[in-house]
Amino acid sequence: MANQMKKKINVKQSNELTEAAYHLSLKAKRVLWLCLMQTYFSDDNDDASPVFNVAVSDYEDIFNISRNQASRDVKEGVIELSRSSILFYPKTGRNDIRALPWLAEAGGRSSKGLWEIEFNPRVMPYLYVLGNQFTTYSLRDCGSLKNPRTVRLYESLCQFRSTGIWKTSHEWLADRFMLPESQRSNSAELKRSFLEPALRQINDKTPLHVTYQADNNGKMIFNILPKSGV
Repeated sequence: MANQMKKKINVKQSNELTEAAYHLSLKAKRVLWLCLMQTYFSDDNDDASPVFNVAVSDYEDIFNISRNQASRDVKEGVIELSRSSILFYPKTGRNDIRALPWLAEAGGRSSKGLWEIEFNPRVMPYLYVLGNQFTTYSLRDCGSLKNPRTVRLYESLCQFRSTGIWKTSHEWLADRFMLPESQRSNSAELKRSFLEPALRQINDKTPLHVTYQADNNGKMIFNILPKSGV
């Protein structure tokens, strides 16, 4: 995978995964990215394997950190994924919410700097996307974002780049991003301690320029534009 990544460091993420509810640390999110990158390069989603190989050397190269730090980050990220669950909100079927553990199993070979990660088979349909229900973005564009919830906001904004407008609510953000109670219960605090600093980072470090406002019904409207010359 290393040669492919040198050419293009892209992630393809299903809209359902973008809209799911979970909170991962930056380390775990980066490990997930390394797996999603492999689905980007896959041509056969019907026989997709739930097993992904994550190399410490890839993490080191992409995120520009030392080998020792990369080794610690990957280990901690994998262990966090193994202990975490994700909530999906299906639009069809008997249930309108599904809680699933991310992984079935994970194993590491320290001497080789390699981890083998097996995802829960029920999560697999959300990792490999069908049709046009996905968003593609580059890790070069968002790799410098350090806050995991800022990363998730960026992913959500990327989903609406083509229309340039994303309308959502305080409640949706609080539920999907699993925000702390201080931001969940107070819209002013949400804006002060999450939205405004997150958008400053996104506007400074990514190809997007985003503004937002609230409408008369309290909905949040984000205006999404590409930066000039990007």
